[in-house]
Amino acid sequence: MKIMRTWVYAILKYKDSIVVIRKWRGPFIWLYDLPGWKIEHSEKNVESLEREIIEEVWLNKGDFQIERLLSVEEDFVQHVWEWEEKDEHIIWIVYLVHIKIDNFDLSYIEQWWDAKVLKLIQINDKETPKTNILKKALEKIR
Repeated sequence: MKIMRTWVYAILKYKDSIVVIRKWRGPFIWLYDLPGWKIEHSEKNVESLEREIIEEVWLNKGDFQIERLLSVEEDFVQHVWEWEEKDEHIIWIVYLVHIKIDNFDLSYIEQWWDAKVLKLIQINDKETPKTNILKKALEKIR
């Protein structure tokens, strides 16, 4: 099935690092990605971004600040989701976001969705397996 989706993501900065999540299902299984996902019907970009940060990283709304729009990108992804083959054209919007608290906890694991590991990486990280979304976003802030 051919689908076009719009997603929103955060380059989520904590001190001198970037928060990434390891995906355990979907088109990016076992890769590290930015916090975020698809924009739900009737949500604005920033509302969706706030919801995703709260769900995936377990921060409160006052714990982070959306700084600015960083980029708009696109990609094509083929994968199997819930036993159905998908052919997706993805438009993604990336915002630069700062965590304002000093005691950010990396131990949160999202119970029912796709973020199973939180990790801090450096902007110039070359070892962590990344999604195209993460790779392109890191290029924008170098």
